[in-house]
Amino acid sequence: MKTTGIIICLFLFMGIVSLHAQETPAMPENFLVIEEFVQPADLPSFNKVQQEAIELWKKFEFDVPVYTYSTDVSSFYWVVPIENFAALDQVFAKAGELTAKMKDDGYDASKKFRDLSTSREMVIHWNKDLSYHTADYAGQTRDNRYCEWTFFYLKAGHDKEMAEAVKKYIEFSKTIDENWGWDLYTVSMGYDSPCWIVMDRAENPLSMRKLESTLQENHSEKLKELWGNIQPHLRKMEVVTGWFQPDWSLNFEQE
Repeated sequence: MKTTGIIICLFLFMGIVSLHAQETPAMPENFLVIEEFVQPADLPSFNKVQQEAIELWKKFEFDVPVYTYSTDVSSFYWVVPIENFAALDQVFAKAGELTAKMKDDGYDASKKFRDLSTSREMVIHWNKDLSYHTADYAGQTRDNRYCEWTFFYLKAGHDKEMAEAVKKYIEFSKTIDENWGWDLYTVSMGYDSPCWIVMDRAENPLSMRKLESTLQENHSEKLKELWGNIQPHLRKMEVVTGWFQPDWSLNFEQE
């Protein structure tokens, strides 16, 4: 994501959100997600100019937290924790300063990324009550880089019923020994809403498939029943797979 893209997208949401202050120890609950699409044929060029941008972000110590993910469908998620309005002026000042420094250094993002990508934005909310983990939430680390995002596009007005169906998954999960869990996000502002996103993490695809196989072996009937509670509330569903990119991320904390 080019620096100018960050600034534009933050201005789009300036009436709603602001960047999450890094010193706050609590797990952030709201995120600005910028989804950037790149044609497969343009990926080599995109990767080259993006790497140049990342190096300049680090050179000029851009202290905005950014979690970066690449997907298996030639796109990227740039995820920025957000919390309130207080930090907006500071963020815009930092972004403006960074853009100027990069341009003075010979890097014009508008020219570098011309014709290489398109983007769209959304704001999502982490629903703590509908997420589940066998241990305390640890956030994104270098050890669980493989990710799967399941986009559940709900029928209008079915939020309450969907929440009850997810709670049944949580109740069931607490009764079994398998080490599994997920994070559930609801789209606060974005496209094709209402939409809920369930994010699963693992070391790699094989470890995730092994867990799924174990769950099916031991609990197939119950899982079928639970899924039956979900289906009536969906318009459609989409699964996106990909990887956390720590070298393209900035200022994130690991546990």
